[in-house]
Amino acid sequence: MLPTGVHNVSLVYALVWAIDSFYGRATCTPLAIVQFATSRQSRGHHNDLIDATLSKCSASYKVQFLLEDDQVEETENMKELPPLSGITGRPIAIWFVDSLRAYIRLEMYLIQVGSPYKRNGYFVLVYTGVEDEPMESIKIMFRRLLNMYVLNVVVFLPRYGTVQLYTYYPYGPHRCQSSLPVFYTAFHHLPPPYTGFGLTKPLFPSKMNDMYGCEMVVATFEHRPYVILEDDKKVPGGRILHGIEGMISRALAERMNFSIKLVEPKDKNRGEILPDGNYTGILKMMVDGQVNLTFVCYMYSKARSELMLPSVSYTSFSIVLIIPSGGSLSPMQRLVRPFRHIIWYCILASLASGILVIASLSIMTVPCLRNLVLGRRNHLPCTGMLYSLLGGTVMHNPQRNFARFLLMIWLLQTLILRAAYTGQLYLLLQDVELRAPLTKLSQVLEKGYVFHMLPALKGVFQDSLEITKTKVVFNLEPSLLRLRDEDDPGIAVPLLQPTVYQFNYRSGPNRNHLTLLPVPLMTAPLTMYMRPHSYFKRPIDRLLMAMMSSGIVARYRRMYVDRIERLAKRRNLEPKPLTPWRLGGIFFSCAVLQFLASLIFLLELMSRTRPRLHRALSAINNYLA
Repeated sequence: MLPTGVHNVSLVYALVWAIDSFYGRATCTPLAIVQFATSRQSRGHHNDLIDATLSKCSASYKVQFLLEDDQVEETENMKELPPLSGITGRPIAIWFVDSLRAYIRLEMYLIQVGSPYKRNGYFVLVYTGVEDEPMESIKIMFRRLLNMYVLNVVVFLPRYGTVQLYTYYPYGPHRCQSSLPVFYTAFHHLPPPYTGFGLTKPLFPSKMNDMYGCEMVVATFEHRPYVILEDDKKVPGGRILHGIEGMISRALAERMNFSIKLVEPKDKNRGEILPDGNYTGILKMMVDGQVNLTFVCYMYSKARSELMLPSVSYTSFSIVLIIPSGGSLSPMQRLVRPFRHIIWYCILASLASGILVIASLSIMTVPCLRNLVLGRRNHLPCTGMLYSLLGGTVMHNPQRNFARFLLMIWLLQTLILRAAYTGQLYLLLQDVELRAPLTKLSQVLEKGYVFHMLPALKGVFQDSLEITKTKVVFNLEPSLLRLRDEDDPGIAVPLLQPTVYQFNYRSGPNRNHLTLLPVPLMTAPLTMYMRPHSYFKRPIDRLLMAMMSSGIVARYRRMYVDRIERLAKRRNLEPKPLTPWRLGGIFFSCAVLQFLASLIFLLELMSRTRPRLHRALSAINNYLA
């Protein structure tokens, strides 16, 4: 039984059906019920309707209710205001309005700073006005709701003993941004297999499946490989989108059937918040309502999401740190660089062990043991070992199996070492731009480099790393050129990895490439941004999720990233003329050996008149050579 003060029974059952069939199943978010009345009589009527509705729905326990009046809360009393973009807030509500004046109060409640509602949610507006032509008031409401991006709203209008539902379709054949009221359906008794009082249609119709070719204003600029703009006279506007995000936007336009109107900022400024509270760049265009959508390698950030409505992240890339490449290798460093230190230590240990064994066997008076290890008539074992290490032939082949196996092991070791050293040395001598960069982030921080970064990364890096020297720039091209061409410019740049590939690809195979830290710093999700409270978010998010699930986004990513990654890593290895500087290490080593040979020659001459020196040189020649 309903309360005796309730005369519109059909409206109560219509609200009960809406709560049980939609709000109680579609979400677990509390349902807000708010009344906006301009008279005491209307307020009492609304209270009776709400009491009767709650008494019918409370037994099902399907949804939690929040009852509020029309008093606008003071923002200074609120501890934390929701973002202006409408990314958070209540997505469902039932509003009771008795006149156009009451709706204006509802509108003030929606647009106030700190409003708890997401305007792209699902709302029922119960209109209890008593005027003869309520459609004029509903027409004004819909026009104002469209301007506030409140799209999914249905008006419950009690008429002729039932409840009629009115809504508006902003996009249709031969119309765009239309707010004309359209009769949707009406509540009535359902025939079997349906039972009771309700609807045969969904409570909220789908309005964004087809935009009928209407125009969407998009702000972007060329930023390869994410957005590539090419001239094409066959398309409206004369510009066509390519690149990872360009292809995604074209797929969205084809699926939702909208046309793209490109707006290209000349300064390529994504926008920032100035100290006086104003905005710049694309951010200002978005907040002012000049554009509907923007994408150009946007990394998700909390500051942006408070002012613009972000979509779901459709892909992510690693953020790498571009560091100074360091000076070119010196000639002596090129001779040592083919092997790591551990390999040089192993080679020196092998030589030292061989010399020690040869010296021990030469001193010992056991000829059989010496012949077993070194072989018969092998009077120059140490010289033969060094000779074979440098690629010479073995002058005295051993006659015993043990000595043969020792020789085979040594020849195999020296063969591999010579081949590896020769191949790497050839590459090092040909590559004049080889660098010796840093390898750890701690080394970069110790150098005190100034970090040049985009505004979106400043807060992230200051929170995660103890970086005190930062500089916010909107164009990283000059900084990248300095890092490529200068040995030590004193700066470092965090950047998305595909941007590095694109820069190296444009530099060509004959120019220096950017130097990266071996380990990426973090992973950055990419997203698109829309106007605050935009009703495009739900359909775009749904299509982006479908494109990611089907592999379309991954395909676009491979189309543009794999190619530039492969070509950016390819260097020109054609032989170049060797210069005296690159061969300076060899010349220096030969000069040192020539000096030692001259010194030994002088010592041999002096030994003819000095018996002790003669005996020392003879011992060295007999036991170690």
